[in-house]
This record gives sequence, C-alpha cells and structure tokens, in this order.
Amino acid sequence: MKPKLEVFNTTGYNDHYAYLNIGQETMPNGIGLGGQHEYYGLWLSSDFGKGHSKAKPKCTTYESPQLSCEDTFSIDALEVWGVGDEPIQDEDEEESGTSVIDKNPDAVAILRIAGKERVSEGFRDSEAASSSMPDTIELHTSHDPMDYPGP
Repeated sequence: MKPKLEVFNTTGYNDHYAYLNIGQETMPNGIGLGGQHEYYGLWLSSDFGKGHSKAKPKCTTYESPQLSCEDTFSIDALEVWGVGDEPIQDEDEEESGTSVIDKNPDAVAILRIAGKERVSEGFRDSEAASSSMPDTIELHTSHDPMDYPGP
C-alpha cells in the first residue's frame, strides 16, 4: 500500500462500525463506516459517485483522521473485493446464461431511466444478451441525484 498502510481499531466509544442502506427514502442510501449520519468516518453514496469523510479531528468509532483531502469528494474509481466462498448460482441462471437482472425487465428500465447503463453488456454472448434485453425508451436525461438542491 502506498504511501503507507494504517489500521484504525475501534475505540469502544460507540458501536457505529458500519451502516448500509439502499432503497429507503427516510434514511441515507449508501455505505458509512464509523461516526454517525452525515458525519461518517467514510461515506460512499449509493450511486458511488460522491462521498465524504468528516472525521474532524478524529472519527469517534475508529479514531481515524479525515480520510480525504476535502470533507466531500467525487469518486474517480472504486475497487471492490469479495471475501469468502463463491456465491451459489441458481441452476436456471447457469443453464440459461442470463443475469438476475435479465429476469426483471422493469429493473433494467429503472436503471436506464436513472442514467445507469449496464457496463457488462459487451462481455456477454451477444446473441444471449440481445435476446434477453427489453426495449426501453429514455424518458429524460440522466442526472446525478446528489446534485438535487433539496426542499
């Protein structure tokens, strides 16, 4: 790890180790580590476009400093690692070669309306992908939900 690796153990001050929420209107949607709502040690919004680290002077949960140069930031790239056993694949999915999202055309349409394109389309068999993709119509231009000015 460059420039150096640091480990921040829990302080025992609180138990706000990790927060994960998606799909609710009443609570923030994203991943938060340490701290509290709106003041996480590290926060990634559910669209993985924006985040914040508001641990000034230190995160109460991990006693880590602010992990970014500025309080808020835009994410350029995100690397995600999986740990553990390989997920068990549904037999129907394995035989058909389709993705879980291919089985739900409404989900594909909602993703397109939200401006989220499926980036893995080029990696699948083009014949299987074209036969399983529903026809959609773009209803509006895409926008970043984090740019909403609020009430």
